[in-house]
Amino acid sequence: MLSDVEIWSDMSGSQWQGTPLIRTTVIGSTSELELSFLDVAQLGEGYRIEQFHLDLPASVAVAKCFEFTVRWKSINTQEEWSWASSTGHNARMALRPRIADKAPASYWRQQLRSLLRPACSDTLPPPATTIADSWQVSSTGASCMFKHCEFDNAASGADFFGQLGTIDGVLAFARKDPFWIIPRAGTDASVAAGLDVVLVLVELSSGAYAALMPFAKDAPTKHTVVFRTGPSNTLYLRASPALDSAPSSIRVAASVSRHPHDAIHDLFERIQQTLPHISIDELNAHCQPTHTTSLSGSMGYCTWNTFYQQVSHDGVVSVLSEICRIGRAANQPGPEWVVIDDGWQTTTQDNSQGQLSEIFANKDKFPDQLKQTVQSLAELGVTRVGVWHALWGYWGGIDHSGPLAQRYELEKYQRKWCPAVKTASEVWLISKTCIAAFYDEFYQWLHNQGVTFVKVDYQAAFETLELDGSDIYSMYNAYCDAMESAALKYFGPGSVVYCMAQTPHLILRTLQHLDSVTAAQQREILRNSDDYFPDEPESHGWHIYCNMANALWSRQLQSRFAVDWDMFQPGKPESHIHAAARTLSGGPLYITGPATNYSHQDLASVLGHTCRTPLPSPPLISSSCLFADMTATAGFLIGSTTLADESAVIISVYNVFHELVVAPVLVSQIITTSDSTGSNRYAIHQQSTDRVCICQTLGDIYTLALQPLACDVLTVARMVMFRSTDRSAYLYAICIGDTSRYAGIGVVERNVFGVVQNIAPGTPAPRSGSPLGNPRQWILRVRLASGCNGVSFALQACESTPEAHSLPVSVQSVRVQGCEIDEWEYLSDTEILRVMFKPPPSNSTAICVTIILSA
Repeated sequence: MLSDVEIWSDMSGSQWQGTPLIRTTVIGSTSELELSFLDVAQLGEGYRIEQFHLDLPASVAVAKCFEFTVRWKSINTQEEWSWASSTGHNARMALRPRIADKAPASYWRQQLRSLLRPACSDTLPPPATTIADSWQVSSTGASCMFKHCEFDNAASGADFFGQLGTIDGVLAFARKDPFWIIPRAGTDASVAAGLDVVLVLVELSSGAYAALMPFAKDAPTKHTVVFRTGPSNTLYLRASPALDSAPSSIRVAASVSRHPHDAIHDLFERIQQTLPHISIDELNAHCQPTHTTSLSGSMGYCTWNTFYQQVSHDGVVSVLSEICRIGRAANQPGPEWVVIDDGWQTTTQDNSQGQLSEIFANKDKFPDQLKQTVQSLAELGVTRVGVWHALWGYWGGIDHSGPLAQRYELEKYQRKWCPAVKTASEVWLISKTCIAAFYDEFYQWLHNQGVTFVKVDYQAAFETLELDGSDIYSMYNAYCDAMESAALKYFGPGSVVYCMAQTPHLILRTLQHLDSVTAAQQREILRNSDDYFPDEPESHGWHIYCNMANALWSRQLQSRFAVDWDMFQPGKPESHIHAAARTLSGGPLYITGPATNYSHQDLASVLGHTCRTPLPSPPLISSSCLFADMTATAGFLIGSTTLADESAVIISVYNVFHELVVAPVLVSQIITTSDSTGSNRYAIHQQSTDRVCICQTLGDIYTLALQPLACDVLTVARMVMFRSTDRSAYLYAICIGDTSRYAGIGVVERNVFGVVQNIAPGTPAPRSGSPLGNPRQWILRVRLASGCNGVSFALQACESTPEAHSLPVSVQSVRVQGCEIDEWEYLSDTEILRVMFKPPPSNSTAICVTIILSA
């Protein structure tokens, strides 16, 4: 046991001081640091739990950010103090005054003005070159456009934009290479030194959040404008190709808000308002019908990590046959769609220098072309098959001596070295004047083969060509237009997976198209990060963190795109965290690898046995995770997803650090508590232990323990309150969904509605044979989606007196329309009702539960 614990910090000034912590008194089984969700199995042997706290005086509750660490001594020992961190590796804490829900417009104007400070030395240019105009101000934030009047990109490669004011954190979204955007987080802009920065999010010293993004107003898809960072939080603008002839078209959109997610949203909204609109409605009018199997609403399979470029008809059918056999035997979900990745095409060679010779499949690997493969997979229950190809055909372009060169005009270019193709080389590409005809022929042939979607890779490769002026983006746009038009014509909406396409070009192009697609099942798929690498252990935590952070900006494009966190390989030690992350991503979930790996993981615990209910949007990364690389921080990576009807919030918690983490989850900072039901009780379900906690406040700090690459999910639902007609009691109820799977509350289409109560004595209850005459009796109805294995209800009752003494709940009957109940059980000690179905309902259905409170 510990005798003394102190927190050391510089919160009182530049001098570090130690302050004793107070041991937290545990009352019953709970305390201020709630331990009901602490899974001791995660701790392992040799761990002991002790809690301490510190009440800060009001005098320190001002805007400041400081470092701290903790030291402790054991009781009855003469040992020296033990420290929680080494020198230079302290934790950081920010104290912020609360910003009003509706602050005066003048406040937000001042916040945005303070984003850039006046030049503070002779080495910095005067700020007069940057003018803020087009202000939009409300009670919750402000935005403006910085107009850059004097741009001299050619002279130095970058032009001074401004110096950030007093900030406490920076999250820069930088270009790792031409294809991918990565997060760089820290206390100042130097975290992105040497990289092209697409977007910057900063935390102001006031506690507000501001976002900045540069672009070319008059030619957004013909020029790329990025930031470069310099010393002392300076920002420079860099345009490619140069904008010497039209410097006034440079704009930097800026926004400020209480919440980081709102700042990013407002930023993209302002940019969209500024850009010229491009409609593709005329293309939609001639497209194929939408497919019934959505890539985001079902499980898929990708051939890449199984075969790499040695994919073949026999190999694909063999692996999928075995996977489906194992799935049926173990009641596991099977793939409903398959993407045949790189290696199926007719090329000069299967590598980065290979060139596309013909649109048809390699006859040695696919003797009967793709039609036979599609038919064989359909017999296994696969409803959609897609294929991979590069945007310009194959990695090395087009074979200038092959059949395609006889049908289409080719042009020769020099390709620069880039990370994806680690050599400079010559490439032949189809002329942009012919590319529409090529894609029409290519996709028509794929359509006739039974292919229904495509994974279009290597999209940003045009930026690796040695071209002058705007020719790069002229070709980029022509290829994208041709591909998208042909895909709509032959496959329908939601039929393209965009890969290696994380570019400013795509972001701005998408913002110009955002009102063209509305239905979720019609959205295209956008890869949200670099590849999943199953054999690189150090990459797994980064992959989850990178996707969660990137969702800050990619979710702003969700009217057109569902984000894709890439495939994962089941049956490996880290597979569980990848499966959970994909399930909660709001995008597709698909697996790769041999059938033996598939047999080693219980995917039903993630997806359910028969279906998957996709979440409406990607998770929002917690503000506590924004300004630190969570793979190098001893804390949790936390995201939250609010259901479409706002009935519940799913909190996903990941340990992407390399050691065990025991840390709090501040639920009250994640959940908004406004609700018309007037309820003040919440049901919180923990996925890893299947525990449910019913609480009257979200103010408790819920402590979790997770080993490296472990994860957990807390589902928080505000309970619906009902009052008895004699006004003597309250009933609180909520359906928390299918708790056997992640995001199981997603199976609830409508929560606790159509409540029937207090029917006159002797009157039969609607669709029930028993009379209802008790004023403390209700029938609760909930509508469920098809395919769920069962559902759980949290139920609690109390007297309507100031003391609010609890009342026993009795569940009299449970009935489900359209399927049979295997069993149901009400556990009075946990106040949870569990209902299991057999078999799961094949259609949307309603469940009715009769509740009686004891007198």
